[in-house]
Amino acid sequence: MKPIFYFILLPALLPVFVLLYYVYSKDKVEREPLTVLIRVFALGGLFSLLDIPAESFANRLIVQYTGSASGMTFDLYSNFLGIALVEELTKWLVLMVYIWKIRDFDYRYDGIVYAAAASLGFAGLENILYVLRFGTSVSIGRALFSIPGHTAFAVFMGFFLARAKHWDLRGSKLLCGLFLLLSVAVPVCIHGIYDFLLSPSGQASPVSFILFVILLDALAWLFIRHEFRTDRPLGQ
Repeated sequence: MKPIFYFILLPALLPVFVLLYYVYSKDKVEREPLTVLIRVFALGGLFSLLDIPAESFANRLIVQYTGSASGMTFDLYSNFLGIALVEELTKWLVLMVYIWKIRDFDYRYDGIVYAAAASLGFAGLENILYVLRFGTSVSIGRALFSIPGHTAFAVFMGFFLARAKHWDLRGSKLLCGLFLLLSVAVPVCIHGIYDFLLSPSGQASPVSFILFVILLDALAWLFIRHEFRTDRPLGQ
């Protein structure tokens, strides 16, 4: 077990747990139960297994629609619909199935905590699969870009999900529905841009990807800071 842990699990999971601890440590008003957080993390990883056949099926449909497995049109559809939509919808379903109705989801910052747990559970299993396939050489790049990327997508998902829960408790179905839509649409758009900039069509300007990542991570950090500093009960 030790060789597997040091050479596969440690480099794959260390950045995941570091970022999850950072998000969780900022939840100072009413910290979420660790048992609930662990379940959300595990469900994020478990639900991610659905993405393998779903993404394959979606991309086959995209090839049929575009008539090609390459080019700008294919890259746009593949990255936004075949990958980003499938993956972010999977994480969102974890939250809606398990978190939406539980009593512990009762403060604004909780949305970010639970979304980060689901997203990093997803990213953790994905990272293990990448390290198993390509070796530990990919772990540094994924620790610097992919894992923070999944965390940033989760921050926006959790932010809007908490707003949806707030308006649900206030009895506004319209605003609840609007923010639920945003809790999926915004992460999908951000994730789609992220992946497209790494695609053959988007690699013409690698500087744009670096600038996008810096901006994305800075915005996510600002959202985290704002939410834990202004944390208050939902529905009030």
